[in-house]
Amino acid sequence: MRKNLTEIVFILDRSGSMSGLERDTIGGFNSMIEQQKKAEGEALISTVLFDNVSEVLHCLC
Repeated sequence: MRKNLTEIVFILDRSGSMSGLERDTIGGFNSMIEQQKKAEGEALISTVLFDNVSEVLHCLC
């Protein structure tokens, strides 16, 4: 286990039930990324979108 390492996986719902919440979701995602940039240590971030299927946008794990 590496010290000062945080692994974060964002799992974002892009299904129809989230319609109208895109701006809030993107804002929250961006806010979390900015907070993590300021945090001490290293972070590995992965992002997955899902509806009836899943899509890995990026995996830095």
